[in-house]
Amino acid sequence: MRHVIYLITGLVIGVAGAVLVRDSLPPAAGTAEARLLEVEKELKDTRLRLAKIDPAQARPREDSTHALGRGMRLAMEDMKAGRPVDPNVLFDAIKPLMRDFFPLFDNLRRRDERRRFESLAGEYGRKYNLTAGQQEELKRWMEDRSESNAAAFKAAAFGEQSRFADFAKASRGQRWDEGIDGFMEGQLSGEKLTAFRRERLEEKAGRVEQEADWKMQRLNGTVGLDEAQQDQVFGIMARNARDFDPQMQIEGVTGEAAPGGDREAAIEAVLRPEQRAAYGQWKEQRRASAAREFEEIGMKLPDGWDALEED
Repeated sequence: MRHVIYLITGLVIGVAGAVLVRDSLPPAAGTAEARLLEVEKELKDTRLRLAKIDPAQARPREDSTHALGRGMRLAMEDMKAGRPVDPNVLFDAIKPLMRDFFPLFDNLRRRDERRRFESLAGEYGRKYNLTAGQQEELKRWMEDRSESNAAAFKAAAFGEQSRFADFAKASRGQRWDEGIDGFMEGQLSGEKLTAFRRERLEEKAGRVEQEADWKMQRLNGTVGLDEAQQDQVFGIMARNARDFDPQMQIEGVTGEAAPGGDREAAIEAVLRPEQRAAYGQWKEQRRASAAREFEEIGMKLPDGWDALEED
């Protein structure tokens, strides 16, 4: 999650700089921007006059610049008092600016996504002998998917109630190929459909195996799992992976995910008492170490930090 903090810091600096540049360059005369600037100046002058009559009437404009300034003041107060800065304070401060600049960032996302979609369209066209009409349908589906990806990210990251952890999850949680299965199943039939389903399941199973093995090895290095436990923990991690499907043919993995997604309870049920104690101690040490790393840069440990998930 540290990389997201660096991203937010970069956004604060970059967007604040962009705001300063924007405000320092007067718009061309007669444009909508020039008229807006005149209205803002008139509003500011009106507030100044009102302040002389009734100071309570002179309220600051609740725009992105004000939100950033307020957030920075709160952060500075925490730092001066020797308190770690809550990432949510900074996130709330830059959220309006990020919303304003979202079209710019979204254009970059669209460019990368378009390249991936073009590559996928070519691959599927060759592999499953899609007709010209089907390829056009696929391109339209990809364009619609790109729009829905942007809307989902914006809702998760910039909603009024969204927190820093929501932004971090949205930043790295999207799958550009999510939903392609349903579309392709409506286009293919017979052997082509069977081949597609098999290959997609194998592709997702590869993701699941890689994720489960990485997490199992991390736990093994912590508590010393025996061979039987390694198999059990691998199964738990696999069944709780995002891409898991009960139809997957993964050696030693059967059944559904843990009820309610309670991965921790399932793991502890596999461990012996001394291993559970070692695991609990490791999680506490990892959390304390991560908290110190964040404190070194004057930040609080973000909500939702997970010892098994974070590097």
